[in-house]
Amino acid sequence: MRQSAENARVRRETLRLLAQVEKQGLAIAEAYRSGHGVSAQFIDFKRFIEKVDHFYVFIDLVEERLPGFDDDKREALTRHLADIRWRIIVVEVDTTQIFLVRIGETHKPWPLGSREFLQRRLGRLGEIAAYYDSFGEQQQLTPLSDVMLRAVEELLKQQIDRAPALADFSDNAASYMAASKRTEDMTLRLDSGGRRRRRETRPPQRREPPPPFRVREMEGRFYAERDGIVAVSEVCRNANFSLDQLASRMGVSRPSLVLMLNGSDPMTRPMMEQLQSFLDKNGPA
Repeated sequence: MRQSAENARVRRETLRLLAQVEKQGLAIAEAYRSGHGVSAQFIDFKRFIEKVDHFYVFIDLVEERLPGFDDDKREALTRHLADIRWRIIVVEVDTTQIFLVRIGETHKPWPLGSREFLQRRLGRLGEIAAYYDSFGEQQQLTPLSDVMLRAVEELLKQQIDRAPALADFSDNAASYMAASKRTEDMTLRLDSGGRRRRRETRPPQRREPPPPFRVREMEGRFYAERDGIVAVSEVCRNANFSLDQLASRMGVSRPSLVLMLNGSDPMTRPMMEQLQSFLDKNGPA
């Protein structure tokens, strides 16, 4: 009798937690799916990830309590939780992409320690792939676009190269302290201009050209191929033109443009021609 009462209490507590999960997931989806909750600030990107991670903690707590339900109820709740989790995963990946593009457009340096943060985001893509391999078909989840996943992966790798690691601070501090100890023995040396002229005449460092923008046609609609978002973002950056401005010129919202550039949504022929004209005028010769 006491065991039955305890099981009933656990089930009621689980259902209350489930209601919190549903409410929290809905709030995340509404705040970020439209793109309005996304800024060009690293701190906002970090807060978004913390909010999503907090959501996953709650959904894990619910899943841990599912064995206390009867088989039919447990299977139904398992499917429901998998669907909720996957919907937030889609929002997580899509919003991560928009954050990376917007932050990259500012050309501002990433804060100290951001490399570790971005590397965790890169590892997270592997976790998402592993989750789908384990539960995707079983729970009838819609797979994420390979084009979008590759685009996010490429954006992360690009920004990781620009982001300082925590170790950079200790290395720089050690160098600074060593240089400070040598100042007493330093003598004044005036540069007659030779070294400066050699630096000025040194050829500029070559940059890798951006990937080409390609589209494929299907039934009168045009889909961007791999690296579309990367290629267009690079051209916008070189032209001092933001994706928001490009979206406004094309008469669509920024999230809609991002979905088209990563191949998730199609473009009409006039829209494709307008985009190609912009790339031809502002892209590399």
